[in-house]
Amino acid sequence: MATNISDLEITAPFSSSSPPSSWDVFLSFCGQDTRANFISHLYKALFEAEFLTFRDDPALEKGEEISPGLLGAIRDSNMFVVVISENYARSSWCLKELVQILTCKTRDYQVVPVFYYVEPSHLRHQEGCVGEALKDHKDRYSDDMIDKWRSALAQIAELSGYHLKKHANENESETIQQIVENVTRQVSKRALHLENDLLGIDSAIEEIYQKLKMELNHVRALGICGMGGIGKTTIAKAFYNKYYNMFDISCFIDKVKQYSQAGSPLLPLLNQVLIGLLRRKNYKVTDIESGFGQLKQILCYKKALIVLDDLDQLSYSEFLVPLCNFFSAGSRIIVTTRDANLVNQIRIDIPEVDTYMVKTLGKDDSLELFSYHAFRTPRPPVHLKVLSESFVTYAGGLPLALKVLGSSLRGRNQDESFWKAKLEKVKEIPEEGILEILQLSYDELGSDTEKAMFLDIAFFFVGKFEYEAVEIFKSCHFHPEVGIPILVERSLLTVDEDNQFQMHDLIQEMGRRLAKNTHLFLQGNAWEGLQNQKVIKTYILCCKLVISSNLIS
Repeated sequence: MATNISDLEITAPFSSSSPPSSWDVFLSFCGQDTRANFISHLYKALFEAEFLTFRDDPALEKGEEISPGLLGAIRDSNMFVVVISENYARSSWCLKELVQILTCKTRDYQVVPVFYYVEPSHLRHQEGCVGEALKDHKDRYSDDMIDKWRSALAQIAELSGYHLKKHANENESETIQQIVENVTRQVSKRALHLENDLLGIDSAIEEIYQKLKMELNHVRALGICGMGGIGKTTIAKAFYNKYYNMFDISCFIDKVKQYSQAGSPLLPLLNQVLIGLLRRKNYKVTDIESGFGQLKQILCYKKALIVLDDLDQLSYSEFLVPLCNFFSAGSRIIVTTRDANLVNQIRIDIPEVDTYMVKTLGKDDSLELFSYHAFRTPRPPVHLKVLSESFVTYAGGLPLALKVLGSSLRGRNQDESFWKAKLEKVKEIPEEGILEILQLSYDELGSDTEKAMFLDIAFFFVGKFEYEAVEIFKSCHFHPEVGIPILVERSLLTVDEDNQFQMHDLIQEMGRRLAKNTHLFLQGNAWEGLQNQKVIKTYILCCKLVISSNLIS
């Protein structure tokens, strides 16, 4: 028997640099009877279901007394599966462990017995192999200790569990599956991994809570929208971690768009959602019809929280639309997307829908986030304070930019000249890791005219009145009445209360660099049929001046 945690085996489906603070399941068993068969298969099934499982094996025993490490593991476990086999009561270690486990039960811990080819009545009345084992212990242990063991065996015999009977041709794999399903129902599901530098997120979570009206018992949906790199996924994960325990079942599906890019998105996406809801790592859906059928069976009677991260049009149309009909009362659906119009489409299928537009970070939070990545402290050193503030101003409250820039400067605290040169460089040549994320919204625009309007606005019309651009775009047959709302929905453009175009500085910089590389201002058949020759000449002149000027390095 192990006397410290390091000698014991655990399942660790989630990587972490620090030891787990608690265990989902604690397995107690007699290794002599079950280690190579039942426990081995049960342990594997729990691992595949992503439960953190403490497996204590009496074969590793190194002392008579239960160690502080093992006691700590018992105290920190959320649920116990006690497999009582023929020789369980012969192990003084197992009996001591059982006493400790049942002590935890008084604090509302779940204890599930598995009577592995032994009769519960033998435990209750200390008969058969159990009675013989206790007689053997009398020579070595006090009457007080034996009485504690008798009481523990009688107590666990009264608990509801699983009974594998001799001569009954039992299907052990079926019992194991039932145990895993029981654990899934009883044990809190694991929270998602989040970084430590979550600034300004509490207010976002509270606002989302209010918008979802969590106290009401009907189906509601929410779209978390905003530009790339602004923190939509982080906010969704933080909300999920805080509130998933309010639901019977839940899942968070990361990067939904990756399934669309695979060519046939529906089946793998269905499969991933079922894996998340059922907590069965190797679950496979054979076809779309049966996958939706299984989802319907699960969702129609269980209150669910489903988060779909980075939703796109294809995934919405093929997956979310039919899914909307399955949800039971009290369920909530959250999607993150760069396309706010998808939220409007969801309203067709779920009337109770709201939108949360993610805001950029304020100055203080921005400086703290930047400093965390640059210095691992909440504030910069005095000699780099002004330069740090300049980087923060450049990032414009975009968390992605603050993290990338801060990380690129880590370890250079003493090299002030490097900081100055780096600041000048990023102003001329922005970090690729930032622009790549921002450009995704541009790449997903549906037509060249929408792309051309975005590039034109980035060059000519930021800070200008909307009507000024609309007049030109209409002359070019760009249909701005359609294109401009799409740019706003994709968080590439905003129109302020004075009807002037505004654009995040990094979005504008991305647009200017794209224009230099593509020269995509007006193209295709857009020139045909233009009537306003003055507008055309002015437009061509502006384009030529911009491309040849030093506006783009």
